Amino acid sequence: MSYLITETAFWGHSSKWTNWRNYIPRQKRVFTQLELAKHDGSNPGLPLLLAIEGDVYDVSSGWGFYGPGSSYHLFAGHDASRAFGTNCLSRKDHVTHDTRGLSEKELAGIKGWHRYFDNHQQYVKLGVVQLSPIDPAAPIPPPCEDAKPRPK
Repeated sequence: MSYLITETAFWGHSSKWTNWRNYIPRQKRVFTQLELAKHDGSNPGLPLLLAIEGDVYDVSSGWGFYGPGSSYHLFAGHDASRAFGTNCLSRKDHVTHDTRGLSEKELAGIKGWHRYFDNHQQYVKLGVVQLSPIDPAAPIPPPCEDAKPRPK
């Protein structure tokens, strides 16, 4: 009945639970940062991947958002957790997994984006990325005072 009325099997509801790809048993893969960087959209034969808080997601279905030349391309091929929290899309020093010095609100923003990718209808979690440790003596990236919603 649902399919006749809404043309979907779940009355128009979509989540990760209604995506059949999530029910295929798969081995969770461990990526290195160099392997992840190859999946930035520069090679159309490879899936488009991004990572947040170490979890890697296939976002190939969102090519218009994350592919080369798009607004959020800087996330592709990286764990850019800091940029997810600060919304700083105009500075390369925020494309990192280093979340030191972020406010509680920014950390909550990262968690919210992580939930978004984890529960997305079309983005599938493929595994994790081995992140290089952050040197405690390294300087914390400066705050993004000039945050822009989209890169130019």
